Amino acid sequence: MDSLDIRLFRAMFPGNVMAIRAFDPRLSVQDLARSAGLSRVTVRRRLARWRDEGFWRNVVAFPNPDALGTSFQMQSVVLEPGRTRSRSERALIDLLEPAFLFQSDDVYNPLFLAEAREISDRRQGRFREVNGSHVLCPPLDFPFVSSSMTLGLRDWKIIRSLRRFPGPDWGAVANDVGVSLRGLQRRVARLMEGRALFFFPDVDFRRSPGSVAWVGIMFGKGADTVRLETEITQRFPNLFRVDPIFPFEHVLPPSDRPPIGGRFPFFLPVPSASSGDQLRRDFLTLPGVVDVVVGFPTQNISLPRAFDTRIEAAIHGLSEMDSSVSSRFNA
Repeated sequence: MDSLDIRLFRAMFPGNVMAIRAFDPRLSVQDLARSAGLSRVTVRRRLARWRDEGFWRNVVAFPNPDALGTSFQMQSVVLEPGRTRSRSERALIDLLEPAFLFQSDDVYNPLFLAEAREISDRRQGRFREVNGSHVLCPPLDFPFVSSSMTLGLRDWKIIRSLRRFPGPDWGAVANDVGVSLRGLQRRVARLMEGRALFFFPDVDFRRSPGSVAWVGIMFGKGADTVRLETEITQRFPNLFRVDPIFPFEHVLPPSDRPPIGGRFPFFLPVPSASSGDQLRRDFLTLPGVVDVVVGFPTQNISLPRAFDTRIEAAIHGLSEMDSSVSSRFNA
């Protein structure tokens, strides 16, 4: 990644902060160009390059877990050096069934839909049997915005179709659901404004021409976090902030570090993956910093099974309800 990539990412997320709940796929090339201070030709060429190189894979729609009667949990799996990755990836996908997978060179952070305790315990046990030598951190509640909207049958069909035609391909979705394009846009706007529908991009950092580091800085209690964040931002103007809601320090080994009072995670373009140790040493010299995590992301991807089975169940249940009401009315 380079400074132009970072400017585009900042333009895509409100407040210039990447968050799983904040991406708006309706932004046009003109919107992005205006927000990033770039020409439309430059934006169009860079987006085409992302797709051609496989860096930008898709934009995936998903419902608020509230609508499914569940919530998000995050878990970390710390890989041992030298272990093959393919077996670990299969085990995560097949056994833990995450909805999203945020993956770096040595840590997997799967995001789950919270299950009943007995199901969760069974999956955890099966995973340990297959990958017992990995460090499996306990699942943690993942804070997410709530929604009070009740989704109807057409809403669920739109969400299902958006997942069938990621991108999103608005024309294909409208045709699939049987609504006009304008009608689809109005309903999607209502669902997004009601915090019932969200979008997040699938990206493959391995396809990026340059290296990018994920840096998580932890401040001690009483530290002047505003001053520290300002200093870091001024020193590294190309950094791209990440929502700090996840307590990422639990992937570190136990230590006698002072209590943590705040977190400041971000992406940072770097010359190469060999600069991680130096970055950590540099950030630890800042006053108030008690620890630093540096990793190199490989991909942020969605995995369809967890959401799709529940979406189909919601559609089936509402369809049966409509049929029952129609039968009683006709009788």
